[in-house]
Amino acid sequence: MARVYPLFSSSKGNTTFIGNEKGGILIDAGVSCKMLTQALLDNGINPTAVQGIFITHEHTDHIKGLKIFTKNFHTPIFAGDKNLDYLISADHISPNSKAEAIDIDGKPLEFAGYNISAFSTPHDTRQSNGYKIITPDLKTITVCTDLGTVTENVHKNICGSDLILFEANYDELMLKNGNYPYMLKKRIASNHGHLSNNDSAAEIECLINTGTTRVILGHLSQQNNTPVVARETIVNSLSEFKDGIDYILKVAPVSNEGEVVTL
Repeated sequence: MARVYPLFSSSKGNTTFIGNEKGGILIDAGVSCKMLTQALLDNGINPTAVQGIFITHEHTDHIKGLKIFTKNFHTPIFAGDKNLDYLISADHISPNSKAEAIDIDGKPLEFAGYNISAFSTPHDTRQSNGYKIITPDLKTITVCTDLGTVTENVHKNICGSDLILFEANYDELMLKNGNYPYMLKKRIASNHGHLSNNDSAAEIECLINTGTTRVILGHLSQQNNTPVVARETIVNSLSEFKDGIDYILKVAPVSNEGEVVTL
């Protein structure tokens, strides 16, 4: 049985565990090792059950706990080649851990019973990608955040997901009227920034039309969005579907309080 634990999700830190108490993988390690370890334990998962950590990109809110976690638990690390080179050269991975490049937009990796594909995403970093994971019981789970627009390649890779953790970073009016500097607002709203609630809603409608039944909204800005606003935007755009019947919509918490989605 596939389970998804959105342990941390915000502009301050992002980490998702896919698996169960016997074993699984982490997507990113964007909070301190102490916080990450405690969140796993709070969900009944021993940190030694993490069989691998898959990094999406090198921004701090995705790698903050990587060095100490790998030092303590010797967990293998996987990332695109450019990200891996940076993580190693900048001493973000303990020598205790194996580090391996994953082929982005190429051949899937078979790891710990999972089939894992990495696909490129447009973001303002040296290399950025999402992950599509096929579980041992043949469920497809996708994690796709930190992208300024839904490219054809992104759409192709996320279609067919049974469950997706998908970015809904900002409300357009909140960003426009907020106190961020103009250049930061421009970066966030660019095609290499983040997805707005409206952008997210448009793609989620396509996903539900093609069979996705579970959606977790992730990477919400704590300054330019709220869970209520994000949820209302998506639900209102899905007027021909009924929440709780045709699909299940969750909002990933900033820090996990026992939230888990089961397939």
